[in-house]
Amino acid sequence: MTDLLLFQLRRVGRNKQYLFFTVLLPALFTIFFTKVIGGQVPAGDFQDLAGSVLVSMMAYGAISAALGATIRIAFDRSSGWLRQLRVTPVPAGSVLVVDVVVGALLVLPSLVVVALVGRFVNGVELGLGTWLALVGSLWAGSVVFVALGVAVGLALDAQAAGAAIGILGTVLAALGGLWFPVEILPDGMVTLARALPSYWFAELGRDVAAGAPSVVPVLVLAGFGAVFAAAALGVARRRPLHAVAG
Repeated sequence: MTDLLLFQLRRVGRNKQYLFFTVLLPALFTIFFTKVIGGQVPAGDFQDLAGSVLVSMMAYGAISAALGATIRIAFDRSSGWLRQLRVTPVPAGSVLVVDVVVGALLVLPSLVVVALVGRFVNGVELGLGTWLALVGSLWAGSVVFVALGVAVGLALDAQAAGAAIGILGTVLAALGGLWFPVEILPDGMVTLARALPSYWFAELGRDVAAGAPSVVPVLVLAGFGAVFAAAALGVARRRPLHAVAG
């Protein structure tokens, strides 16, 4: 299983589009939002803005990475790769575990790069322990979106899954308050935002960055994670990894 894990990591690591959209793009957004919006706020408020944007872009990058990595399941099924794995000694359950682990591991580069941009480009100042807690908590919370990506990748064929992940990522970011503050939205949209896992994912990061971690985002994300994991397992039972259609 270790060999398969390393092989899958190398496959994704060679994908330049994946690296751009999940690592470089969130870092560029971090700079763009702080420099454009930051020039319009009083100097004393810049640090608060930079810190808020930092957490939002870390959350956005983590969600994009988690969904983008796990959607490979749909493409591997369509290409026949998963059927070929049936003749190897690797059990089907281990193949699925490897995909989950790959999805979780590939979230980390995005989190670290955006954190470095926030610290050294935008001057966000946090203690070392807070930085480590921020990256660690968002990394752990990203498992929720890995489970969502696995469920979508198992349920849909390659083209449909790719479109679904693109729409999901946009909805989660835009309506979850990652691209702009939830406070500027109408009341109804605020209620919708708080019904999305992306909102609570960012709230988890903001609480940790502020040094006041709360149990509420953890519990909400755990609930979403349980639902997505159950959905993934249910789909896997109805549509095994080696299935090519249906």
